[in-house]
Amino acid sequence: MRLMSTLTRIGLIFLAGAMITVLGTAELWDEEPDKEVTTLDLANTMLDDWALPLLILGVLMAMAMMGAAYLVRDERRENLEWEQRGEDA
Repeated sequence: MRLMSTLTRIGLIFLAGAMITVLGTAELWDEEPDKEVTTLDLANTMLDDWALPLLILGVLMAMAMMGAAYLVRDERRENLEWEQRGEDA
């Protein structure tokens, strides 16, 4: 378990370094955009080019929310009985 945690941290540090290196290059930011980006362009790009990744991301987020709701619920016997009786009893 400790090895997996260490490997995950090293991988995240490597990923952050790679992202900073790629995004920090001067060639990426030197050129001027051809036209101004509008919200319509953003919507078209998201729905045309990124439809499948957004769908997969939505499914993963829904699974995470369902898992969190399952983990939060409390099923101890005294709590279930208290919910059935109510606060007054």
